[in-house]
Amino acid sequence: MSLVAAAQSPGGNFEEFQGPFPGWRNLKTFYGAAGDGKADDTPALQHALDEVTLHKDFCVLYIPAGTYRLTTTVKTVRKHHADCQGIAIVGDSPETTVLRWDGPPDGTVFQYDAWYSKISRLAIDGARQARVALSYGPAFSTYNETSDLILRDAAIGILFGGGETKGQAENEVLRCRFLRCTEAGVATANFNSMDIWVWYSRFEDCGHALFNRAGNFHAWQNLFLRSRIADIGSKNLMVFSFVNNTSIGSGRFLDFEGGHTWGSPMTISGNRILDPLDDFPLRLGNGGPYLVMDNIFKLPTGSPRQAAKMTWGDQTFVGNTYTITNAVKENGRFRRLAEKLAAPDAIDTNPPVMPPTPPRQGRRVIEVSAGADAAAIQKALNEAAALRGQRPVVHLPMGIYKVTKTLVIPPESDVQLVGDSAGEAGTRLNWAGPAGGLMLKLEGPAVATLRDLNLQAPGASAVLVENADQPGGKIFADQLNVSGPSGKPVASTSALRVNGLAETDVQLRCLQGNGNSGNWVEVIGGRPVHNQVSIFNGASSTAMGQYNVHNGGQLVVRGVYHERSQDTLRGLYLADSGALAIDATRFSYQTSLQAPLVAVDNFRGLFTLATSQLQPVGSTNTCRFEFAGDGTAADVLALDDLFWVSEPGVTSEKIWLNHAKPPARGGLVGCNMNSNVKGLMKDGFGFLENMGNPADVSDAALLRHLAPLREARVWLPDEVPPHTTNLRLHRVMVTGGKGAVVEFRAGN
Repeated sequence: MSLVAAAQSPGGNFEEFQGPFPGWRNLKTFYGAAGDGKADDTPALQHALDEVTLHKDFCVLYIPAGTYRLTTTVKTVRKHHADCQGIAIVGDSPETTVLRWDGPPDGTVFQYDAWYSKISRLAIDGARQARVALSYGPAFSTYNETSDLILRDAAIGILFGGGETKGQAENEVLRCRFLRCTEAGVATANFNSMDIWVWYSRFEDCGHALFNRAGNFHAWQNLFLRSRIADIGSKNLMVFSFVNNTSIGSGRFLDFEGGHTWGSPMTISGNRILDPLDDFPLRLGNGGPYLVMDNIFKLPTGSPRQAAKMTWGDQTFVGNTYTITNAVKENGRFRRLAEKLAAPDAIDTNPPVMPPTPPRQGRRVIEVSAGADAAAIQKALNEAAALRGQRPVVHLPMGIYKVTKTLVIPPESDVQLVGDSAGEAGTRLNWAGPAGGLMLKLEGPAVATLRDLNLQAPGASAVLVENADQPGGKIFADQLNVSGPSGKPVASTSALRVNGLAETDVQLRCLQGNGNSGNWVEVIGGRPVHNQVSIFNGASSTAMGQYNVHNGGQLVVRGVYHERSQDTLRGLYLADSGALAIDATRFSYQTSLQAPLVAVDNFRGLFTLATSQLQPVGSTNTCRFEFAGDGTAADVLALDDLFWVSEPGVTSEKIWLNHAKPPARGGLVGCNMNSNVKGLMKDGFGFLENMGNPADVSDAALLRHLAPLREARVWLPDEVPPHTTNLRLHRVMVTGGKGAVVEFRAGN
């Protein structure tokens, strides 16, 4: 049986493309572009970009099939706060819509200064002359999608930051192809260019596929082919995760250059590294900590090379497979568990099947007038429900819609409710009904799709999905952005609540938002669970608690950034029962003596926090764990975490305060600390002593705590059994102010 990393093949029922709609502007028919590869289309495209930037009459620029010759950089220019907020640049397809550079050497083809926006379905061709195909900035951006692009024959495919550019954060790079980018396919070049999430993308014959000068990225489910230097490289450090990628014939898979005296928590898991060309395809050159887990290393036959070269910091190697003995050059403080040796011919060397650009399916479209009332929207939804099985589209063009009573999508209606943009200036539904009401209810089983919408329900709930729990059910959300109510902290409120699901899987990819005065994400159990609730990449700001599990709820979180500006709020408060596993996550918190980062009080269950960065911001108190109450059933592990310190005398005893009686199981393992305060620690780095009873930090304990992360499945929407939940949300931005803003509920 061949060995293959988990989740290398996508599902079968992929996304589909809807559009162009009547309200979109067409670059050829409205602005006179030729698209013949000969005429200079720079003036036409620049005129269109100048107008879409203002989003007065439209917010989507459609570029039909053609080759558009560009002689100078085209750009969106943000002069005011609202400019470029919630726009979209959309081509026919990356195979047929090409922006081709014919300008001076080392130029930039497209400078995209947008936020809460999307650019999709284009090819940007540098013609072996341009330095950058697509450059984000110069103003700060967030909540962008860069999808289904081909970026070729430039030095850099996509540049996030650089020069006088500010940070470019929270951008999903999805299903893109990078061809012959001589420096890098994706480059981050600003310390605030963080949370770049690269998914299902293909890199061929690039210098680096991904390169970090400053900032960070996470790379999941990608294919790297023949990277000349390395698939992934970095000169600066933050928090990273590289999961379920395949590398074939590259120089190295990962090369983090040495010379640093501060850490970079990182998870490297589920990757296949096949036939690398250089020694040490995995070269860990900085202080870590690292979690290297369930990777497959196939080295060329007869090669004297090793698979990995450890660093001088903390690292845990778990479940990796090698085709040679003595595969790791050991160094530093490390643990190695459950690793295997396999014959080269037992390794699956086939590249993964990558999801294609979503096709246009020609669905029936029911067009709603801009600014229509709730009755008109409901009429369209009812008309779509009568077309069950045909996946009809109800399109809400750019505008503000006043919703005075609950909109209802009936059970098993496969309607696609589609707007023009999730930005506030795009397709916005405002709740104008009674306080405490509900804007949108999906009666279950729900099989609808929501896309490119902005839902605002102050004083009310925004979305409720009922009867959502059936064997084989799936709820998939990509770039859902959900925020809870502001005001006095209320423990009973949550931005997103998963309530009682035991069968339906919930996958939240690139989740964003905040909890404000309540929880950000809450998972409530109730019976033995057979499903998986997971967050893969994301970012949030202030919350009373970022995550909470109750009544046996289970949640896996990987590769998320958190920040908080109130010193009275905890990052995590576990006081009920369940299982929570987190890795490759950063907590940037205004810490205090009153509120620990993690509070565990009478908790019954398993909690794992691995390869995370715990950093005070605007304060000096070191992040800490505090345990209270009955610790009999509490099992907590901090593994390979990095604690930033700004105060002298920090030891394990000061950040691991196990006051529960009896003490909670678990411990502090493989963690270290760093400081940018001169003279506080030698070389700005120090090891933290492992803590916990010997049985609690044993190999068996580590494997028990890592099991939720190792077993977490990554999937794409697919067919499900009849009469079963199959809900999809793509770029939906939601705010609310009561109970749960968005709730997936087992019952009615």
